[in-house]
Amino acid sequence: MAEPSVRQRRRLRPLLRVLLPSLVTLVLTALLLFTMFFTDFEWQWVTFLAGILFASVLALVSASMRSGWRTMRRAAEAAHFKQRLSAEIQQHRGTREQLERELALHQQDRTRLARETEAQQRTAQGRLAAESTLAMLGLHLDEIAFYLDRGRHYRFHTRRFSAWTGMPPERIDGSAFEEALLPRNAEALRPLLLDALDGRAGRAELSLTPREGSEQRVLAECFPQRDASGQGGGVLVLMRKSQGLAAAAPQHSDVSATEATQAGTTTLLVADESGNAVYLKSLTEELRGWGNPRERIREAIQSDGFDLYAQDIIALGTDAPIKSMHELLIRMRDEEQNMVPPGTFLPIAERFNMMPDIDRFVVRKALAARAAANAAAAPMLCINLARASIEDPSFAEFIARALEHSGIPGEALCFEIADGDAIACLPAAVSFARALKPLGCRFTLDGFGRAGIGFEHVKALPLDFLKIDGSIILQILRVPEALAKVRAIQRVSKVIGMRTIAEMVESDDSLARLRAIGVDYAQGFGIAPPRPFSQSIA
Repeated sequence: MAEPSVRQRRRLRPLLRVLLPSLVTLVLTALLLFTMFFTDFEWQWVTFLAGILFASVLALVSASMRSGWRTMRRAAEAAHFKQRLSAEIQQHRGTREQLERELALHQQDRTRLARETEAQQRTAQGRLAAESTLAMLGLHLDEIAFYLDRGRHYRFHTRRFSAWTGMPPERIDGSAFEEALLPRNAEALRPLLLDALDGRAGRAELSLTPREGSEQRVLAECFPQRDASGQGGGVLVLMRKSQGLAAAAPQHSDVSATEATQAGTTTLLVADESGNAVYLKSLTEELRGWGNPRERIREAIQSDGFDLYAQDIIALGTDAPIKSMHELLIRMRDEEQNMVPPGTFLPIAERFNMMPDIDRFVVRKALAARAAANAAAAPMLCINLARASIEDPSFAEFIARALEHSGIPGEALCFEIADGDAIACLPAAVSFARALKPLGCRFTLDGFGRAGIGFEHVKALPLDFLKIDGSIILQILRVPEALAKVRAIQRVSKVIGMRTIAEMVESDDSLARLRAIGVDYAQGFGIAPPRPFSQSIA
């Protein structure tokens, strides 16, 4: 009961403030009238009473105005409070709805996290079982075998592989592909490995050298492995001593190709650019029944039997003069339209001195695709040239005619010359580069640092780019000497006015380190894998 009485008193206060002055004024008015008509007061007293009455009226009017102003202010405040209350109620509703949604999402996240935790536990259990199985295989599998992940790091190897490399298992696990192998062995295996990472299994008989021992002929097989999403997850490599091919292979590398073909031998001895002897398996098996591999390659050149792939070369700095480049890679189609890895047909082409013909094919096809695209901002095309093409006196003239015929400016092409080829045929390389420089063509020295660092031949060539060998780039995060070597190459290249390209960049960490050093360009599977050239130029 006390609370309602208090509320009533609060409501009566404003009314009393108006009524009391009004009552007093009425009383004073009545007294004044009574005095004027029923008493004998002099006019001074009447005037005095009239002044009091006037003051009372003024006080009444003032009180009424203040009361009205106060009422208006209170009404405005009440309206403002009502508006704020309505907004806060609306905000509270929105907050409550948002909280309900977040609670629902939180519940979904909890459910998903529970499922993922359960899946991870199953995966961990499966991984432990797989690791146990792999450990057992590593101990008991009587093969030289290893598994590389997408970044080309060792994730599994057998005891035989560890003994073959001469490295303890703990040094092999997690290391890069090139770190456990001699440079010539890594160079011989790399083409097969790259094709397997692209999803194509490969097999070839190679001449490899164990860490401690003499050269051996080894049959190497690469099997691409895919993850649950169908993407390439890694490569399983098996190596074993060759048995049947050893007897059939020629004993001297100077046997002519014509004699070998006429004799009907099932193997062909060629030499790759690093000097390793490569014994290819039966031509019938490897090249899909080709009776004459020379004619088969010539037929592929004449009937467009090769496909071009492109790998991005990106600029790492904002001051790079060329923002986008593509290195062109070649693949060959067999009769079933399957891709034949370059490690299979390129050594044969070199053996038969057909590399200039293949390089001419690449130049023509690249220029035709570039002209058909008709894109003003198309990337510069980087084309690898064989030593035989560089030494061919007519090759530079062919490129000049091809550029003129296609209408493509020379600035659209950049020719890559291998570091070893530049050293071996420096006069021819200098003559070739100087013949095409006036047309605007650019030049890259590929694989720099693979066989040591020397700048004498670099200064002799009119080069635009220096491509640092991937065997160095792969080690910059783990080997301080490799990082120092890249820094030194970058510093010297900047002084002599050349841009640097880092190849085989496999991770974001490597990319960040190269950008911090100041390397100008980068390429590798960590940036973009090779893709069909027709897709990249469109």
